[in-house]
Amino acid sequence: MIKYLIFDLDNTIILDEEEDINTYKDVLKNLNYDVEDYHKIYDAVDEYEISVTEEELYFTKQGLLDYLNKHLNRNYSIELINGLCDVIGKYWTQKVLIDEETVKYLASKYKLYIYTNFFGDAQYERIKNIGYDKYFVRVFGPDKYGLKPYKKSMNMVLDEIGCTSEECIMIGDSKDKEILAACNVGMKAILFDYDGKRDKSNIKLNNYKVIKNLRELKNIL
Repeated sequence: MIKYLIFDLDNTIILDEEEDINTYKDVLKNLNYDVEDYHKIYDAVDEYEISVTEEELYFTKQGLLDYLNKHLNRNYSIELINGLCDVIGKYWTQKVLIDEETVKYLASKYKLYIYTNFFGDAQYERIKNIGYDKYFVRVFGPDKYGLKPYKKSMNMVLDEIGCTSEECIMIGDSKDKEILAACNVGMKAILFDYDGKRDKSNIKLNNYKVIKNLRELKNIL
């Protein structure tokens, strides 16, 4: 019996729009760094995530800082990472992809969680900004629980919730993150293919459904 739903955040609950990275400029300017580095930093955050192996597992502020300094040939301080988290958490414009009526309905039937591949505290602030924090029990981040799709990370999240993989469903927009993470622990999954491109990955996986709109969750769960 399904009792718990674990959602991704970016491009699942909220749309992570690239034009909003202009907010990075304020952080760079306040720290007297070159504001034109904002796009390089935005791209490097994703590159750092990809570079983290299962052996390393955790997405950390120090790890991100070291990656930026090495690959951009800079000498940034940890204040840059803290500043970026603050911007992302509190000021980044975002479009909500799931209406509150649907979230409220799901929260009345299941315990809802978020498992994200960015710093958990910053992501919690984003949920709080849109008023959805009251529907989610907790936000899990890779700084404390490791990155999706690794099996060890997924098991840590399940252990923290206190449930088995048979009691959970993972919902997200990425086959090689959320869907693969679920498959790695024998969990069912739902792929949110909001733009018609998310199910085109060459990764061959089973035990997941595809939806185009998150309102469909009310009919299939």
